[in-house]
Amino acid sequence: MKFKNVKVPEGINVSRHSPFVDFLILSSGIVSGFAVLAAGLLFLGSALARHTPVSWENALVAMLFENQESAVDSHTAETVGALQALADRLSAHIDLPEGLAVTVHFWDDDQINAFAALGGHIFVARGLLERMPNENALAMVMAHEIAHLAHRDPAAALGGVVLLQLLLAVTLDSAPTSLEQLITGPNALLLSGFSRETERRADVSGLAAIAALYGHVAEADKIFEVFLEQPEPPELLSTHPLSRDRIDGIAALARAKGWALDGPRTPLAPALVDPPAAAR
Repeated sequence: MKFKNVKVPEGINVSRHSPFVDFLILSSGIVSGFAVLAAGLLFLGSALARHTPVSWENALVAMLFENQESAVDSHTAETVGALQALADRLSAHIDLPEGLAVTVHFWDDDQINAFAALGGHIFVARGLLERMPNENALAMVMAHEIAHLAHRDPAAALGGVVLLQLLLAVTLDSAPTSLEQLITGPNALLLSGFSRETERRADVSGLAAIAALYGHVAEADKIFEVFLEQPEPPELLSTHPLSRDRIDGIAALARAKGWALDGPRTPLAPALVDPPAAAR
């Protein structure tokens, strides 16, 4: 048998694209794969954390903050007591997981803000209290945050971030040295937060709670009217629905559920009318 050394045609192993185009194709594939993996980890971590026992969440919070002390003077204690009393009344109308108790903290800050955190903790800023005209308006804010706790949203947000943190640590070769660093590190703080869907769900549950407590939902949209006074980012770039949409949504839901849109306003407790500040 006679063999021939066949000449390979020129250009058979050469890409039809320029090296730069090949680089872009390869890079986009890697980035897309990483994005899909990251999204999957966020979803998986959130789903798992939302169903973890509340006792685990409470134990984690106790471990992370066991050495931190809270200095509360008598004036602040009155404010916290009034906030806690309102939270307790609202919690009676929200289905909280067994073992999860709501604890309210007064946050001496000018921000018009309140947020829910792990372990049933809610922080209410002085700046928010200063803009609340009555208890009904404040109740919607607090009911919204209690609803986040009921839905285990803080735990879910953390669960997704922790898995994504691990992916970033492996990818960037910067593994956290402790559980506290994993949970509270800069990437976790950057990535944590609630989605527009969880915000809408908390609005619905919060509105149901104040309708049950007061018999109407008057002033439930007040906080969103306050937010309208300042520029908002496009909804695509925001974790929250637009305030105008939330105002319209409150009215639409109330009509659908048969909740009265108007009713008597309840004055703020005296300790909430002029909340204390570190410096005035």
